[in-house]
Amino acid sequence: MKVSLSERAYVKLALHAAKHPTCDALGALVGRVKGEDVEVTDALPMTHTPLSVTPTVEIALEQFAHHAALDGDQALVGAYLANARAGDVGFGTHASAVADVIKNAAPHGNAVALAVDAARLYDALDGHDTELDGSSRGLVLMRKSGTAATWEVVGVQSGTLVVASAAAPSAARLLEETDAGKNIVDFDDHLDDPARDWRNPGVDGMLAK
Repeated sequence: MKVSLSERAYVKLALHAAKHPTCDALGALVGRVKGEDVEVTDALPMTHTPLSVTPTVEIALEQFAHHAALDGDQALVGAYLANARAGDVGFGTHASAVADVIKNAAPHGNAVALAVDAARLYDALDGHDTELDGSSRGLVLMRKSGTAATWEVVGVQSGTLVVASAAAPSAARLLEETDAGKNIVDFDDHLDDPARDWRNPGVDGMLAK
């Protein structure tokens, strides 16, 4: 299995994690399923409040799925989580439940989870990634197979995660040179102020420059 993550998806999840370093920052991944492989094209920040499959989360997932389907061949293909606890790269009960909902609706039930390793993420943004190839940029690939009860880390023999080469430099640039880090919007923010757009077109515009 190969999972590829676009620049746009990485930047949005990295900005979301950086904005809420003391919270659990959860979001959904948009993309395409190609057999066993998954192409992630975008990330949709969902929440930074205590996690559970509440009506709010269900509404967010419904709107996210509709947004993804507008591109015709795309769908929700996974979830990402940056834990509030330093060093925690697992998916807890509530985050796993959200990931399960996405997996159950994903094409062929093929979905992935990305756990943010905060220390390695910041190393990647600083240009000091210690991985041999630096390909995952501070992210840990997880998958739930068959009748497994939990989301498990994917070993190197079972799958690979490849992040676009420009992703970490772009995220670092937006954090340093713009207000994107402060202005990244998740669905929680949208509920507080409906004028704020969880699709984050402003970030898309900055990346296009």
